[in-house]
Amino acid sequence: MELIQHWAGISFSAQNGDPEGLLTAAAAGSLPLSDVVPRPGGFSARCAAWHYRKLAALARKRRVRLRIQKRCGLFFRLRPLFQRRGLWAGCLVFLPLLLWLQGFVWFIEPVGLTPGQQARAAVVLWETGLFPGNVVTQDKLTAGEYALLQSGEFSWASLNFTKGKLVAEAAVAKPVPDIAAGTLHGLRAKVSGTVVSTNLVSGTMLVVPGQAVEAGQGLIGTARTERDRTLIFQPAAGIVRAQFEWEDEQEAALTLPTEQLTGRQTVRRTLFWNGQSIALPSLHPVPTASEAKAVIRHDQPEAFGIPFPCFIEETSYYYKEVVDLERTEEQALAIARLQSKQALQANWPDFELLARKEDVSVEESTLHYRVVYTIVANICK
Repeated sequence: MELIQHWAGISFSAQNGDPEGLLTAAAAGSLPLSDVVPRPGGFSARCAAWHYRKLAALARKRRVRLRIQKRCGLFFRLRPLFQRRGLWAGCLVFLPLLLWLQGFVWFIEPVGLTPGQQARAAVVLWETGLFPGNVVTQDKLTAGEYALLQSGEFSWASLNFTKGKLVAEAAVAKPVPDIAAGTLHGLRAKVSGTVVSTNLVSGTMLVVPGQAVEAGQGLIGTARTERDRTLIFQPAAGIVRAQFEWEDEQEAALTLPTEQLTGRQTVRRTLFWNGQSIALPSLHPVPTASEAKAVIRHDQPEAFGIPFPCFIEETSYYYKEVVDLERTEEQALAIARLQSKQALQANWPDFELLARKEDVSVEESTLHYRVVYTIVANICK
């Protein structure tokens, strides 16, 4: 009885007339009452909501006035929702729509990838049409797996799609170990210099430390003579480090036109869903590439932690202007030295610097820099 009344119960009072006869008639008609309390001129009690109409009919016959004091139970809390037709119509529309949207990408769950690898994998999947708000097909999943493998970063990839969730699993490709491989035509000197040290891996060393060599001279040969004077041919491999001079020239302008940001900014947003795009309203026109620098960000809207199957592309335009940047001779010299060091590093990655001789001059707002490095490096080619 209490469980029924927790669903829908009514507390009422009965006054005047024949309340004792009403209680007898309710018991005879199988209308159970609870919490019956005598009151002056009648009583108060509780009953199930669906028994109240029959109880009221019996009360009218005995001239008893019933007055509802309180409605309680879950039914009366939900009754306002039952009366809202729009809510039920929305549910009827939402459920089929939700089932249909299960074929779209709601979010991508990467497995076993670092944040950097996740970002690069997302770019690869984007190019194959696998991004939030787009329809997923088996052809797209296959194309996405092949694209991840062809990127060269992953040795294995698998894409699984279930009810809006795209799970991307991949294994990072291990670097190929370096194998000592020589050449069959010998190693020669790139530049002229004096040999400092040698390290033979395969073949025949043709020079010794302290020996002066010319550009193009053989350093490591491919023939080796055994004790019985038998010639054995081996690939030439090894290192010959020599001391030599390397020259470089750079120019640095003292007045340089450069682009600087003005502080002005405008933002335009575009909504993408299922291959369609809708430009959101904006009060500012789109600037040209010469007027502003564009930075694009992608944001997926969500509610209560649940992402929607769409995304918003936000393009921020930072306005810029061309101004003349004035440099001092010290600043221009520092830039020229840096560029020369970068060129030295690019040409001789394993260099060891011994000495440096510089020549600096300024002509017509341009600094001319000439430097001669004395270095030790591997000169084999």
